[in-house]
Amino acid sequence: MRRMIGFTAEERDEKRRLELLLRERLGLTRAQIRRAKFTENGITVNGRRRRVNDTVQAGDSVEVLLEEAKTPRTETAESWDSLEILYEDEDVLAVCKPSGMACHPAHGHYRDTLANLAAAYLAARGECCAVREVGRLDRDTSGIIVTAKSQAAAARLASQRENGCMRKLYLAAAEGVFDVKQGCIRLPLAPDENELNKMAVQREGKAAVTHYRVITQRADTALVCCRLETGRTHQIRAHLAALGHPLLGDIIYGKGTGTGSRLGLHAAAVRFVQPFTGEQICLTAGLADDPVFGTMDTETIRRILAPEWKR
Repeated sequence: MRRMIGFTAEERDEKRRLELLLRERLGLTRAQIRRAKFTENGITVNGRRRRVNDTVQAGDSVEVLLEEAKTPRTETAESWDSLEILYEDEDVLAVCKPSGMACHPAHGHYRDTLANLAAAYLAARGECCAVREVGRLDRDTSGIIVTAKSQAAAARLASQRENGCMRKLYLAAAEGVFDVKQGCIRLPLAPDENELNKMAVQREGKAAVTHYRVITQRADTALVCCRLETGRTHQIRAHLAALGHPLLGDIIYGKGTGTGSRLGLHAAAVRFVQPFTGEQICLTAGLADDPVFGTMDTETIRRILAPEWKR
């Protein structure tokens, strides 16, 4: 996949080397600049090919052609009809993953994952590219997955995720009655030495921070909003279980009762910046006839999560 990006030089850019400007103004890496150097018309000023050591004048139009390095394409599923698309532009594809579906191919799941469906959809549109997920969800967690259509877009979105510019909000269905209705859980997490595929609170673990707010409290269950400062494996599951409130349907951290294989966790909303235009994008994923959450349309979810965007 190819992507043309650029900027108009300002007075402050005059007499500065193109290589420095491409890194500062466009956020390109040295590898991306090096690849563009050896691409036909990869770096141009006012439509003419230029070298990275050249300088610019105010008003010059600088453009860079980003071309993918050779990356294995994701195998396509037989059909993409079940793919729920929430948002798409030339750089980003955001979809809603159902509970029970793996995010990416692995042992036992080679062509029936979310990545396979997305690849089939893109191939049908003539966009044969690798599917790069920016953050993943457990198989039994539902909700929003953001994917990038190019290496450059993936790198910029990943940077947003690391610095907190990309924010995702979760709805959790948890057991028990919360004595404290709102708070922050700061408990380090590390792999459990006694059980495979489980995290445990350990002093030597990696820092993990989860903010939570109880939205609705019933006799023995609660609907909770969770916002993460860090993205550790099983973070919400392990943190709420440490408070004595494991998720409904969680067979690893709780009793796993009452929901079949459905885990009580839904990545309900995400906010990020379009990696090249700077436009802010906010997405919400509704729920219909869900065995844990019931039916919650996008407007309802936006309303109950609105306070978290202000924090």
